[in-house]
Amino acid sequence: MIIKNADKPVLILDVNRCKRNIERIAAKAELHNCEFRPHFKTHQSKIIGRWFRESGVTGITVSSPEMAHYFAEDGWDDITIAFPFYTAQLKKLKELEKLCKLRLFVTSEKDLAILDKELNNPFTFMIEVDSGYGRSGLPYTDKEYINSLIESSKSLDSNMFKGFYIHDGRTYSARNKNEIISAIQPSLYALEDLKKHFPEAKISIGDTPSATVLDNLDFADEITPGNLVFFDWMQVQIGSCSVNDVSLFAQLPIAQNKPNNKNVIIHGGAVHLSKDFIEKDGDKNFGQVVNYFQNGKIEPIEKSWLTALSQEHGTLNNLPTDAKDYITVIPIHSCLTANLFDHYITTDGQRIEKRVLS
Repeated sequence: MIIKNADKPVLILDVNRCKRNIERIAAKAELHNCEFRPHFKTHQSKIIGRWFRESGVTGITVSSPEMAHYFAEDGWDDITIAFPFYTAQLKKLKELEKLCKLRLFVTSEKDLAILDKELNNPFTFMIEVDSGYGRSGLPYTDKEYINSLIESSKSLDSNMFKGFYIHDGRTYSARNKNEIISAIQPSLYALEDLKKHFPEAKISIGDTPSATVLDNLDFADEITPGNLVFFDWMQVQIGSCSVNDVSLFAQLPIAQNKPNNKNVIIHGGAVHLSKDFIEKDGDKNFGQVVNYFQNGKIEPIEKSWLTALSQEHGTLNNLPTDAKDYITVIPIHSCLTANLFDHYITTDGQRIEKRVLS
């Protein structure tokens, strides 16, 4: 898989794999009567967004008003902004509500009152809850506060409480299916507990590992994963997918072979791949080198990965014997890598436009 005459890092998309990933999770959600509301922050492309529409998706998730506006321009009219509301968003939300139905993340009565006053059109809101991961959201155990927020919404005119959302990042530390299932249990318990107290609430869960690995999604009303459109080396190591499910790759030029040194300098640094890494047996891996064959098969090259990154430079420990001008790398975290490029190149050389909106 070589993009000829590329003088800098190129992000390569295997369209067949990408569409297969979309179709697989859409079918799984349908089987379990669970809405698939994918997070578009991973691909940030109108063209790729249309592939989801072809699989029956009608509502989407984004991480900012700017991202919502970009996709609303392409006809998406049911959009969740999966980031805690703050008042500086108001100006863009007022523009956005003219284009689509909005669903927002709200965690305080004050913010809810501001939205209800400032927005002209009805909106729905989710309460993000935290089951112990410690990122954003309200502690799920604070039922009194949660109930007060829901009750206060009933006295306002333009909003409607929709349900609870959890994104549990602990599943990304797993290294096999059983560990993923174990890691998600606190969130499943939290959602079950909330459903008992607030039976009218919808239940939404956001992480890719649990959405792909759990055999039964009947506990959820919707899932909002994003990474599974591409997958990456981290997801392979987690056990969320196989290496032949990965659809996004970076083609990186070989810049320098150091004399008397096995290390090779690659044109591909943190501005191309991000600084995410996986550590195994004390070794850091910033990008896994693979062979990509004409038949589409992917073969990781043993003991060949990026061991360090600076801004533009990458250090490769073992250059594959058949590598000449380029190496092909599976990113560690495809969401972050994709966010650093303004387009994809398909395996047959077509350009797919995207935006950098996060």
